[in-house]
Amino acid sequence: MPLDIESLRADTPGCEKVVHLNNAGASLMPEPVLEAVIEHLRLEATIGGYEAKSAAIDRIEGARASVGRLVGADPLDVMLTESDTASWAKAFWGLGLAGYLDKGGRVLVDRIAYGSHYLSLLQARERFGIEIEVVASTEDGSIDLEDLARRLEDRPLLITATHVATHRGLINPVAAVGRLAAAAKVPFFLDACQSAGQLPLDVGEIGCAVATGTGRKFLRGPRGTGWLFVAPEWSEQMVPIGVDATSGDWLSAEEWEPRERATRFEVFESSFASRIGLGTAVDYALAIGIEEISERIKSLSERLREQLTAMGASVHDGGVERCGIVSFTVPGFEARTVMERLAQAGINVVASDATFNRIDLPGRGLEAIVRASPHAFNTEAEIDLLVDELAAL
Repeated sequence: MPLDIESLRADTPGCEKVVHLNNAGASLMPEPVLEAVIEHLRLEATIGGYEAKSAAIDRIEGARASVGRLVGADPLDVMLTESDTASWAKAFWGLGLAGYLDKGGRVLVDRIAYGSHYLSLLQARERFGIEIEVVASTEDGSIDLEDLARRLEDRPLLITATHVATHRGLINPVAAVGRLAAAAKVPFFLDACQSAGQLPLDVGEIGCAVATGTGRKFLRGPRGTGWLFVAPEWSEQMVPIGVDATSGDWLSAEEWEPRERATRFEVFESSFASRIGLGTAVDYALAIGIEEISERIKSLSERLREQLTAMGASVHDGGVERCGIVSFTVPGFEARTVMERLAQAGINVVASDATFNRIDLPGRGLEAIVRASPHAFNTEAEIDLLVDELAAL
């Protein structure tokens, strides 16, 4: 059934204040998410933080189960974190502490990798002497599967690939990457930060060893939330960073052991109100239907791309299949200037520069792009307004 856009907007208080087309940055929380967070904060203020956690333990644990349903994983293989970056670091450095990176070797990365993930690779190169190899892209910008297959023949340590980039709207063929990685017996880290909430996700079908994401983007959860999936055959080999009494068991004065599976990445202290908010956001999206959300987002995004091209702007997404991130430039205007002019008109977009990707953007001769990212609650009229404001420049 078609989405009830009016209902979605009625659930989203921010729609009355702004035209929000920065959902790839941080989306507008729906009312049920906002209320869930506030309700738990009030409970903490009323009865105490420890007591509030005990009273709401089913909702807190339920948030992990909700993320498991979202990505097709057992809740024991899912951990809630503070961000996508924190999730990725837990898994990557978990391999490092386990000695997996000590021998050096090659790590394969795609051209649209997110900056914080690549920075960890650079740090690991300094610490362990690993080599970083960038897999080629096809003409449309997607990861070149033939080049990846050749590079996998020599058995690298790891392949890390991005489902959807933060700075362009193409969708990488990550299930094909997973099949190649499985055939080569190489662990595959999937960056699902921008795809969770706007595209269907099934970590089993994709075949990744690790997947990471955030709550604040297309899932419409609170800031300061993230999630981590680790396949059990890999989590049992990883050593968690910063062990505490929640991630490990203190067996004696001289001995300890990590908890089972992904629970070894748990931490004692967290914003439980935010975790409840994340679980509520995931349940909200699942109730609507990820497929329905995805089709709505793609429809609005294609409308925007067509109108931008017609008015003389340059769209820089590429890809055979595209999603809800629309990257563009307007001739004669810097990306930040466009963002600021649109903000004056009450329209939220963002300027993304090469500090977020030092490979793909400079490789295409781009210093920065404007990124607009619709969600299902946006309207065709809001897309048209954005283009009208750009034309007025």
